[in-house]
Amino acid sequence: MSKVWLIAKQQYGHEVFKRGFLIALFSLPLFLGVTVGAGYMAVRLSEETTMLGYVDEAGLLLRLPDNPGEYEVQATSFETVQDAREALEIGSIDAYYVIPEDYATTGRGELIYLERPPRDARRYFQDALRINLLAARSPDVQARAISGLELTFRASEQDREYPGGGPSAGSIVPLVTTVVFIFVILSSSGLMMQAVVEEKENRTMEIILTSTSAGHMMSGKIIGIAAIALTQLVVWVVCLVAAVWLGAHVLQVRWLQEINPVWSDLLKLAVIAGPSFLFITAVMTTIGSTMVEQQEAEQLGGLLYLLLFLPIYLIIPITQNPNGGIAVALSLLPVTSVMTNALRMVLWDIPLWQIVASAAISLTCGVIMIWVAGRALRIGMLRYGKRLRLRQLFGRTAG
Repeated sequence: MSKVWLIAKQQYGHEVFKRGFLIALFSLPLFLGVTVGAGYMAVRLSEETTMLGYVDEAGLLLRLPDNPGEYEVQATSFETVQDAREALEIGSIDAYYVIPEDYATTGRGELIYLERPPRDARRYFQDALRINLLAARSPDVQARAISGLELTFRASEQDREYPGGGPSAGSIVPLVTTVVFIFVILSSSGLMMQAVVEEKENRTMEIILTSTSAGHMMSGKIIGIAAIALTQLVVWVVCLVAAVWLGAHVLQVRWLQEINPVWSDLLKLAVIAGPSFLFITAVMTTIGSTMVEQQEAEQLGGLLYLLLFLPIYLIIPITQNPNGGIAVALSLLPVTSVMTNALRMVLWDIPLWQIVASAAISLTCGVIMIWVAGRALRIGMLRYGKRLRLRQLFGRTAG
């Protein structure tokens, strides 16, 4: 095993400290950070105080509430509709409300504007009307009226609740993590395919195999490549977490403040993702070592990418029946297990036995593929420039 770790260490150090890898490692977080930050600043700079006017013919608006929204709102009273219209025409206000005398019984008013005011501004004025109509009621009743309709989605069989009528931002964190996981695979695919290309090109492969076996060689390569990809994943996830924290606590983005991930789901996903990634790395490394041309290997790798996104194409049957046959079957397959389980976790508490079974199947298949990769390298040594066929790979002899 010391030889395996030595090969893995050499592979890791050889690739990680390359300038191109470091640029690729930090370019994506930097690009996303600059793009999102620029967009956020543009939105913030474009926000202006909304000036609302109102003509209270019913005499209802005795007091105005504090401004709770993201948009600053200032409300100005006018004696007549004509005064409000003139103020709108000269740009002193953005819009004005007309509250007729019979508003308390009809609930009908008018909003006049040249450009529709923001939703938060309109919500502010509606809350002001509700508070004044309920002035004789207790503060609790007023707060309940302002809060409006609250929907709660319940998955009764799994004892899960989603306030707001659907999955919260925290419940989709495993799905976001899975997207990052797949992106790491796509970005590392070239490295997986070219694991032994350099040794073959400079004809040092024969020298290396005089001191270690083909199985040890490929095992070390696969472990080293998996460690490289894990480095990418850790850096990108840390950057993502830092961006969420910055947006929630510094920029005060409301929906980021409401993210409360289900840590048990993330732990389950990590248990599945590790063996699954080992299997995918072993498969792609084996494909790359058996192909004569790199282009041919990339074409076969494209079929693997298609399988990675297969759960997305079947998202309707998976989400409609998270514990159905299709969902469970895809959850157990090494290539589709991570994405499928992430989709199911949004609405379903996945049984522990399925998590263990998925991880065990992926780990077993990964170990088998590492053995296959070593055999492919050993047999391929005798066939420079020739494609290795399946019957030759799994035959009894390597001749």
